[in-house]
Amino acid sequence: MDMLRGAVIGSGNMGRHHVRIMSQCEDVELAYVVDSNVTTARELCGQWGGEALPSINELSPIDVAIIAVPTQLHEEIALTLIDRGINLLIEKPLADSPEAAQRIVDAAQEAGVTLAIGHVERFNPAIQELKRRLKSPKMISIERLSPFPTRIKDSVIYDLTVHDVDLACWLAESEPVDVHAMGTKVLSDKVDIASTQLRFANGCIATLQTSRITQDKVRRIEISETERFFNVDMLKQNIEIKRSARVENKTEEGRATFTQETISEIPTIAAGGEPLRKEQEDFYRAVRSGGDPAVTGADGLRAVKLVDQIEKLATA
Repeated sequence: MDMLRGAVIGSGNMGRHHVRIMSQCEDVELAYVVDSNVTTARELCGQWGGEALPSINELSPIDVAIIAVPTQLHEEIALTLIDRGINLLIEKPLADSPEAAQRIVDAAQEAGVTLAIGHVERFNPAIQELKRRLKSPKMISIERLSPFPTRIKDSVIYDLTVHDVDLACWLAESEPVDVHAMGTKVLSDKVDIASTQLRFANGCIATLQTSRITQDKVRRIEISETERFFNVDMLKQNIEIKRSARVENKTEEGRATFTQETISEIPTIAAGGEPLRKEQEDFYRAVRSGGDPAVTGADGLRAVKLVDQIEKLATA
């Protein structure tokens, strides 16, 4: 396949990062930046290249597009581009409802185009190292805490918890069979704090704590296996592994006693580059090979179904 021609739809916080990265990727030409605020799009094109357009209706033929607009606009834009045979990377969440997400997945499958979903945490080097080392997680605990973002209109569940339901399913390698959730509104008219528990078919339990009213930004995962404990800081991109060792001692009477010791390991995380860049490169690889991206439309659909269920439970 020759050089891919691409467009980024949306020039907001995520869109501008995607524009920068697409312009720097080999074998991909940043052809267009599309935004109804064409002034912002022009500013990005002036820095990174491409042509600014106010609407997807003005796009010339392209091979790939990245959709980084507000969630409620995903379906309309995605279905229009899929109908033109354009391969898509859609920022998380895939859509603002399970029904809309299903329509996008069905349309992409019918059209035979690649559909990747922007669950960027899967490309975090520390998370990838964790995934390589996990064998049989029994308990997963994820904290995702942030200060209040004035630019976000979704609930904290659709904005942040969606990351962690995807991570939990991916790390557990199982499907949730039971979901419990609570939430409350604090600084907005949407849920700002949510606590979720998932029980998986393989017996693993995941607890997800999400907040956007904290002063500090926290991104932490703790996982217990039978003999190992993993502690991952997603922001610092480091991982600590602890395992217990039992040392046998005997009394003078010959009775056995056991003293538990903890052995710690801090693996060196290979420099893997910017997660968002790795996400784009994986998308282009899938387009060129005709294979599946790391995060498929089915993965994105599952995440939307789960956060929709969590949202209903948290607001009941």
